[in-house]
Amino acid sequence: MISCYVIGELSTVESLCTYITDYPLTTLRGYSVQRPERFDAVYSLRPDIVFIDSALAGGQDNWLERIRQFSSVVLVSPGTEQAFAAFEHFAFDYLIKPVPFNRFVKSINKFEHLAQLVSLVNLQVRIPAIDSFFIKADSKGFKEVLIKCEQLIYIQAMQNYVVLHMENNQRFSCHNSMKEMEDTLCGPSFSRIHKSFIINDEKITSIEGNILIMNGNENEKLPIGNTYRKAFYEKKAQKMIRKQKTGVQLEPYSRLALWLLYTGMAAGMALVSAEIFIQV
Repeated sequence: MISCYVIGELSTVESLCTYITDYPLTTLRGYSVQRPERFDAVYSLRPDIVFIDSALAGGQDNWLERIRQFSSVVLVSPGTEQAFAAFEHFAFDYLIKPVPFNRFVKSINKFEHLAQLVSLVNLQVRIPAIDSFFIKADSKGFKEVLIKCEQLIYIQAMQNYVVLHMENNQRFSCHNSMKEMEDTLCGPSFSRIHKSFIINDEKITSIEGNILIMNGNENEKLPIGNTYRKAFYEKKAQKMIRKQKTGVQLEPYSRLALWLLYTGMAAGMALVSAEIFIQV
């Protein structure tokens, strides 16, 4: 799910908030009808995309610099004359008001495509997988628990914390975000399959459509979200045993054999052409 925040005039906020709420790949984290003086709300939410009305983007752009540290920016303007400003603000897209719904969808798809490319690059340069890690298992941070990755089945996002489901029906909770857990478990053995689930690939028992059964427990059924489905199945395909194509296997020819085969075919074609010419 792509989280969004809207900053702009009332008309811009109303239309974009409606689009974000209705579109299945996006979720609305908040909005503002004035240039933010404080960034506590936006910074704590850290949305994936911040739509910013050009009417509020002029003048000092120090606040835009702050937003770009944790979000991608889409500039919204009444005309094309400010398109160059979008490049100055390092916006990844530029929308013209009133924004049509299909243009909004195109912008979201563009972001998703770029995010997948970034994930692919990050996957290629990630450090080797870790074997274990510590979590703070109480709200005060006094108790720390060592989590062994080989015993971790999956991670579930709750309201403001995550739950680690372990073997032997053990569960541990910690006040970390799914993004933090995903960045920590950067090896090939873990996959993000849903906005609420990160799984240990080695604990998959079976796959039924878009449902995973984990650790041999029929009660441990986890859905594969639309956003993560393609990446998951591409990763799964690498573990499939590929069926060999049946057919006659030709022995490799020597250069002489290839030359004889070629000249024989050429002579045969010449003979056929001659026969056709004589008949005509």
